Amino acid sequence: MNAKLFTLASGNFVVGVSTFVIAPMLGRMSADLHAGRAVVGQLIVVYALAYALGGPLLTTLVGHRPPRQVLLVALAVFGVGNALTAVAMDFPGAAAARVIAGVGAGVYTANALAVTRRLVTGDRQGRAVAVVVGGLTTAIVLGLPIGAWLGSATNWRVVLGLLALLATLPMAGTLSLPALDGSPAVAIRQRVAPLRDRRVLATLLATWLCLTGSWTVYNFIDEVLLPATGGDPGRQFLTLLVFGAGAMAGNLLAGRLADRYGPGRTIAAAAPALTVAVLAVPLVAVTMPLVLLSVGAWAMLHWMVNVPQQLRVAAAAPDVAPIVLGLHQSAIYLGISAGGLVGAIGYSLAGRPGIGYAAFITGLLALTALWWSMRTRPDSGGAGTDDTQGSHTRS
Repeated sequence: MNAKLFTLASGNFVVGVSTFVIAPMLGRMSADLHAGRAVVGQLIVVYALAYALGGPLLTTLVGHRPPRQVLLVALAVFGVGNALTAVAMDFPGAAAARVIAGVGAGVYTANALAVTRRLVTGDRQGRAVAVVVGGLTTAIVLGLPIGAWLGSATNWRVVLGLLALLATLPMAGTLSLPALDGSPAVAIRQRVAPLRDRRVLATLLATWLCLTGSWTVYNFIDEVLLPATGGDPGRQFLTLLVFGAGAMAGNLLAGRLADRYGPGRTIAAAAPALTVAVLAVPLVAVTMPLVLLSVGAWAMLHWMVNVPQQLRVAAAAPDVAPIVLGLHQSAIYLGISAGGLVGAIGYSLAGRPGIGYAAFITGLLALTALWWSMRTRPDSGGAGTDDTQGSHTRS
C-alpha cells in the first residue's frame, strides 16, 4: 500500500514543482519569448485558470472512467504541456502549452486524492491523504529551490523538459494501481450548488482574496528578490529554501492552532498578519538578511490560510463536504491566477513597490470578505458548529 501511495504522491510532486517553479524563472523566459515581464507573468494565470476550471470540468466528464486510466491520461497531458512549453518560441505558444499542462494537473490532483480515499479506509485514511498531499509539500520545500537553481544555472527550458520526463515516472507507477471502477457521475450543477449557501460563498471568497494577495507577490518573486540576490543562483536557492521551510512550518502550525483554538480564531490571526507581510516583502527585501527573515515569515503566514479555511468551509456545509472542499481547491488556484493579474497591474503602475501596494489592497478586501464570512449565519439546512471553537479534525 505504501508503494501505491508513493506513486500518487510522486505525481503530486511533479505537478507541484511545475506550479511553483515558473515564477522564479519568468525574467529569463521574458527575454526568450520576446515579451515583457508583466505579459510573461500571465503564463501563471492561464495555468492556474486551466487547473481551477478545466480540471474540475473534465473530472466531471470523465469521472465515470476507471481511475487508473484517468490518472495515466492526465499525467500524459500534463507531460505534453510541459514539453510544449519547453520548446515554445513565443508567448502565445507557451501560453497554450501551459493551459494543456494546467488541465492535466487539475485532473490528476483531484483524481489522485479520490483514489487515495478508496485505497485506504477507516482511521488510516487521514494519514494516507497526508502522504499523497505531502508530494505537493515536498515540491515546495525541495523541488522549487532546486528547480529554480537549475533554471538559473542552465536554462528554463531544461527545467520544463525535465518535468515532462519526470511525469513518466508516476505514469509507470500508476500501472501498478488496482483496477478500480469509475465513480458515479456528479453533474456540474451539483458541484456548484453549495455556492447558494452564503456562508460557503463568503468563506470561499475570503480564501480566494487572501491567496490572491499573497500570489500577487509570489508571481513576481524574481523581481522582488532581485535587489538582494542580484540574480545569483545560490542566493536565490537559499531564499526559496527558506520559503519552503516557512511553508511547511506554517502548514503544521495552522493545524495545531486550528485544533486548539478553532479555525476561526486561527484565520482571524493569520490573515491580517499576511496582509502586512505581502506589503512588507517587496519593500524591505533589499539585503539577504531582510529577505530571509521577511520571506520566511510571509511563507509561513501564506500556508496558515489553507488549513483553517478548509475546516471552515467543510463545517459550513458538512453534508456536501467533498464537493465544497473541491470548490475550495478551485478557489486556491483562482487566487493564483488573479494574483498574476493584480501583480501585473501593480508592477506596471509602480514597479517593484507597486507589487506590494497591489497585494496590500487585495489583502484589505480579503479581510472584509473574512469578516463577512464570520458574520454570516448558516443557511437553513446548512450547518456546522461554531468555527471559533477548538476542533479535533484536521484536514
